[in-house]
Amino acid sequence: MSKKVKRVLQAMLFILIIVGFIYVGTRDFTQEVVVDNERFDQEYANVSKDNVFKYANAVEVYSALKGDAIIFMGFPANIWSGYYADILNEAAKEAGIEEILYYDFYEDRENKNATYQSIVLNLASYLVTKDDNTQDIYAPTLVIIKNGQVIAYDNETAFPIGSISPDDYWNELRVGIKFNTFVTMFEEYTHE
Repeated sequence: MSKKVKRVLQAMLFILIIVGFIYVGTRDFTQEVVVDNERFDQEYANVSKDNVFKYANAVEVYSALKGDAIIFMGFPANIWSGYYADILNEAAKEAGIEEILYYDFYEDRENKNATYQSIVLNLASYLVTKDDNTQDIYAPTLVIIKNGQVIAYDNETAFPIGSISPDDYWNELRVGIKFNTFVTMFEEYTHE
């Protein structure tokens, strides 16, 4: 290869590198940050974007069990969770609750995650024991912890009886009763 050809190739490579730097330098690398309440709204269509849910993983939930927390456990594929979360959110806003931890436990339960198993052990006296003497968390479940003690536990629709749909189950009367129950639970939680 002649010197002229080498210099032309070097010049082209140099220009290509400069163009590459300019392109990379002008790109916007900021990632779109999705806030928890917006993410929750995307996963649960019947819950408004103006919601109080904050995502928590198993370790955060396990730690929360030792202090003060309101924890909603569910997962989007469970159709009952969305209905429950909607009532829970509205009651929380009514009662002035600003944050409810949301734990999507499905993968942890399937994988028998060690921290999930610790959560199960901590809640053992509230969980259903199956015929094979095992316990698990089922959706939807609400746990309210005050000073490391469970002061309220609710899993009313984790085991619906019969073949009733959430639309049929959550009629106006049941929604009103559950809403008032949640408000009462929250008042107990916030009461010094």
